Amino acid sequence: MAWLPLGQHEFMVDHWMKIGAFLAPILVFVGFRERSTTETPWAADVSLMAYLLTASYLFHQVEEHWVDLLGREYPLYEFLNGLIATLFGDEKYGILTRSGIFYINAGMVWTAGFLAILNSPKHRFPTLAMAGIMFVNGIAHIINALVSFEYNSGLATGIALFLPLSIVFFRTLLKSGAANLRLIGAAIVWGFIGHVILFAGLFASNVFGLVPSSVYYCALILWGVVPAIVFREKPPAHR
Repeated sequence: MAWLPLGQHEFMVDHWMKIGAFLAPILVFVGFRERSTTETPWAADVSLMAYLLTASYLFHQVEEHWVDLLGREYPLYEFLNGLIATLFGDEKYGILTRSGIFYINAGMVWTAGFLAILNSPKHRFPTLAMAGIMFVNGIAHIINALVSFEYNSGLATGIALFLPLSIVFFRTLLKSGAANLRLIGAAIVWGFIGHVILFAGLFASNVFGLVPSSVYYCALILWGVVPAIVFREKPPAHR
């Protein structure tokens, strides 16, 4: 939908986060509706958590990219361009386009989230990876707020959704033995590297022109696919 010339590109660029806002409650409903058993605690249900984590990220993107708690529209877009202008001069303002914001978020985050839903519960790492990137993102928003002494777009959902859900999920799987510290650490590292690719690629592509934007966006998509192909659980042996 991003690249095929079917006439929907401009619509998606302007409204992708609104589509996510309507999709998020549907994911929550489907996640609880599809639970195989209610005997398992909700935080230990990997399939349910895949839905909830992905829905939470969609809610987060509403605060970051549609309208934040201060009523600012497309807030992160303005913040990042302002940061680039401050660091590299006013001529760099506007170097990050709305198309770029769409490719970044739909490319890595939506890819990782929906692959988590498709792969759970047989493959737990994609869901752990979603919790990992949410944990890293939530911490980043809090650090930003502490450094600047002001609210930033995404802070509220980072505190109210990202950190509680990711920490409870990690803790529950650790206590049940469904995951170990190595797996959880790998999920957090994946989330951290994802943020490094996001910002390093942004500057390399859109500020310094070292790589084409298409290569940068494809790298984000590929990084979103990585959790679905690593740390795969072995199927039980047949007797």
